[in-house]
Amino acid sequence: MLPTRPADLALGQQIARLRGVTLPDGTTTTLGIVDGVIGDTPLGDNSGLRDIASARGADVNAEGWMLLPPAADLHAHIDKAYTWRLFGEPEGSLEDAVACWQEHGASLREEQIAAHARRQLDAALRAGVTAIRTHVNYHEGADPLRGIRAVIDAREDYRGLVDLQVVAMHGQLIDDGLVREAIALGVDLIGAAPHLSDDPRAEIDRAATHAEAAGIGIDLHTDETLNPASLDLADLARRTADWPEHMTRSAGHCVSLAVQPANVLAAVLDLAAEARVSIITNPLTNLYLQGWQHPVATPRALPPLAAILDAGVALAAGGDNVQDPFNPLGNGDMIDVAAALVLAGHLTPRTAWRVVAAGRDLLGLPRATGAAGDAADMLLVRASSVAEALAERAPDRIVVRAGHVVATRITSSAAVAVRERSEITA
Repeated sequence: MLPTRPADLALGQQIARLRGVTLPDGTTTTLGIVDGVIGDTPLGDNSGLRDIASARGADVNAEGWMLLPPAADLHAHIDKAYTWRLFGEPEGSLEDAVACWQEHGASLREEQIAAHARRQLDAALRAGVTAIRTHVNYHEGADPLRGIRAVIDAREDYRGLVDLQVVAMHGQLIDDGLVREAIALGVDLIGAAPHLSDDPRAEIDRAATHAEAAGIGIDLHTDETLNPASLDLADLARRTADWPEHMTRSAGHCVSLAVQPANVLAAVLDLAAEARVSIITNPLTNLYLQGWQHPVATPRALPPLAAILDAGVALAAGGDNVQDPFNPLGNGDMIDVAAALVLAGHLTPRTAWRVVAAGRDLLGLPRATGAAGDAADMLLVRASSVAEALAERAPDRIVVRAGHVVATRITSSAAVAVRERSEITA
């Protein structure tokens, strides 16, 4: 029997072997998959399926395809997704977006939030994102917990497809009783935005105290501003330095690190590294929201990514907002995020994808790099290098979990047909 072509794989199909697949470092190999795990040793291209103990599934000729570790979106807002047009197509800075949300958020019904959240989860899965950490607001109006309920329901429905971690994001006007109700509903982490509070240090302490009481971690919107006086990351690190290792402490955005003197930056990153605080960068939304007050020499509004990595701080990335007042052009595709990490953040393409995939570790998921013993979770793209995949936005993608195809996006056949027609008419 001839090997299957990747483009011919069907949803739900099991893969037993990938022949000649390219790895991110440019090498090619043949991998066997048994019981949802990459085999202990690479297989020779001439070996048959009988050489894979207990193997079942398709024998795939993956020449011309690359295996990427699956993407993780470590900072999303799926409860806000697809509201930009609904709220009047607003534009502006972070402060403008917050004001728009406060004005219109009460109009969203729970069923709308649920539909928008599931639409984003579907889009993310098709793009190869199989792990998401989403912040969820206490929604304006009479029922502040409706967004949290909608997203927690989706978390259960997408289990086995997208691993979804839910962060209940309170503001200073949300009382402690509501936070405890959200915890009782089953949120995974506590969130807040200290830099928007009248007393950032007190807001950090409040979030940490709730997390400690519940035995869960925190992920805060931190220093999402170009104001160099905002250094909540340092306070977060000090507050959580004695936490046990299993308790998450993440800082999203950290934009103000971009405008710090070198000595201050180094000191703050040392604190974060020592306290094991991870940083989640969100380039697309921050490039959009920050800098409106700087019409010339507009700052990039990204933290210094290379310095973060050099300091030994765990760095992951998020797509953040999807077509809402905070980013009208977000789409949940982490390949776009990785491209931004290269173009605006000055990372190499391979390093950018490592950052995009790093969120799996922060979520406590099994390693999935294509190495022996790893989970057979992967994103297959038709490309010869990571740089090519990012440059061309990987139009052909196959998403695999535990060795099974869970999503496909194939466009090359249509493109070839168009080219052939043009050659005929010429």
